[in-house]
Amino acid sequence: MYGSISQESAVSAFSTAIIARSCYLFLDSGPKPRAPATDLPTEILLRIFYLVYAKNRSLQLESFHSEHLREDWTHEEPLSPALFPFAIAAVCSRWCDVAATVPEFWTRMTVTVDKNPTDISAIRACLRWSRSLPLDITVTRSIIDHNTPDVVECQRAQNVRALLRPHLNRIRRLHISVLHSATLPFLFTDLDGPAKLLQSLKLASAIDDGASTQIQSSYGPLVAPVLDTLDISGRCLQDSLLKRPAQTALMSKITSVNISRYRPSGANVEGLSLWQTLRTLSQLPILDDLTLCDVHFDTNQKSSAVATFSLSRLQTLAFEKLDDSHVLKVVFAVLIGVRLSSTIITECKVNTLGRIGFTDYLTFENMDVPKNFINMLRHWNGSSLTLDNCDGVDDRFFDIMSRPFKSTSEEECYIAPRMTKLRLLNCDRFTAPALKRFIQARIRAASAPQWGFLNPLATESDEEDMLMMNTKAIDWLDVRGRGPVITKADAAWLSEHVGMFSWDALQPDGKRYVVEYYSKKVVVK
Repeated sequence: MYGSISQESAVSAFSTAIIARSCYLFLDSGPKPRAPATDLPTEILLRIFYLVYAKNRSLQLESFHSEHLREDWTHEEPLSPALFPFAIAAVCSRWCDVAATVPEFWTRMTVTVDKNPTDISAIRACLRWSRSLPLDITVTRSIIDHNTPDVVECQRAQNVRALLRPHLNRIRRLHISVLHSATLPFLFTDLDGPAKLLQSLKLASAIDDGASTQIQSSYGPLVAPVLDTLDISGRCLQDSLLKRPAQTALMSKITSVNISRYRPSGANVEGLSLWQTLRTLSQLPILDDLTLCDVHFDTNQKSSAVATFSLSRLQTLAFEKLDDSHVLKVVFAVLIGVRLSSTIITECKVNTLGRIGFTDYLTFENMDVPKNFINMLRHWNGSSLTLDNCDGVDDRFFDIMSRPFKSTSEEECYIAPRMTKLRLLNCDRFTAPALKRFIQARIRAASAPQWGFLNPLATESDEEDMLMMNTKAIDWLDVRGRGPVITKADAAWLSEHVGMFSWDALQPDGKRYVVEYYSKKVVVK
């Protein structure tokens, strides 16, 4: 026996067990005490292991756009203490030997590169036991400390890269999450050649401390004909794609891109070129999902560049932790005429953003937004709005939303006129009566004769419902997380005037005001 397994990750326990096993074989101090479970017949052990394996597998779509199902690993935290098969292989040498006879068990690997790295012998064993089957590989750290540099991380990553490089042609998923951005170029630049099975590639760092100063080997491009998802740090994007335009053409099947973490230090430093980034993304013909997170962009370029490229296939868009509102303004300018299914804006500056384009589902998260928050919604034509932890959502916000911003003898134009669904999460600065007045105003506007307010962003090809911005009533309301108190009378009124209505509001004293789904009674928990 290798000893009991604590709450350390299964991968760490497995690595320690492999090292211990090597020591036992070398020293060979005689028979070791055995637990009864280790003496089970091999056939019984295999049956048990296959049952555990089956619980870690499920039918999933091959890709976001595919209708074909295939059996795949279910998601589990890479550093879970119970991660299969590492947890069972760490129990004792016999269990490890039995598990090693089934290559399918070893097609999911986790490798750590921090101060307690996965031992090289453990990595070699996993690669050997998986035979020639496709691999899902995660390279990560068990500890992320932004204030404590790890000067050896890059060398450890190089060692891992040397082991993985011969197996690149059978890797399906390669997810790398390290501390230093300087570590990533070795793991990306050196992974060249044909990666015919690679579907998902993640190259992320916790901090951006610049590119590597070490000399990188010059290899050919990464040929990934079926790559579907690319999650890449801004540093890798700059070094490996923006500087290599031909590389993008070798990844033409990408549908989802996440660009994160580009924060160069120093005064007057240039950001990542926004225009060059958008132009590079426009070369991906079926890209429909884009996330920009914690990236310092350089937006200085002539506006005439907008017409030189487009992102016409984009469906979902997310902005997170962007410190320049011009970034959002430029992106929406490029997307004029593009109808998005969903847009999520999280913790971004939006002080110069005056208009949001076509997007059906709109979400604001962790926003401390000024007065022009209302202006952004004025011509928004979507149907579902989510506001999560937004300080600007108060009684004044709903009072403004309740009044037409344009009123004549022929028409009244309301903010977000096509909105029918409203979700309020962790917004505790408004009151239930103010929300009620807003709902009532929308019902009144929707029932009044409407001449048809022409949508200023509509095109001739749009459906009639999109051409006109006629005001609609709210028929779906959800209030959750931190929120206001609701009275029995307000709950009764809302349940009567809103088709689908739910309320579960947490108070500062820990009490929750919950409106029961069927009875619509207010219960304090």
